Amino acid sequence: FQNQLASHQFFENQLASHQFFENQLVFHQILEICSSSLRNFQNQLVSRQFSENQLAFHQFSEIELTFHQFSENQLVLHQFFENQLVFHQILEICSTSLRNFQNQSVI
Repeated sequence: FQNQLASHQFFENQLASHQFFENQLVFHQILEICSSSLRNFQNQLVSRQFSENQLAFHQFSEIELTFHQFSENQLVLHQFFENQLVFHQILEICSTSLRNFQNQSVI
């Protein structure tokens, strides 16, 4: 009778051992699923950051273009004022020439 009891406990221990290894396998599968989910989440985060960086770079490029246009406009404005100065000098020369001509006509 004691041999039967020992044999029964042995089979129960084998069954418990088998269930332990099955539980270990399930636990490893759960770990793999969690690890995969974490990698997917990290990849989504990296993808989102990449998209945000692309947008920031695009905005930076637009700002750079705007600054370039501003610089060109400043140059055009500078040339406009130089042209105005030249125009006033030409008017002064014409006015002086006209006065000289009028003065010669009077003489």
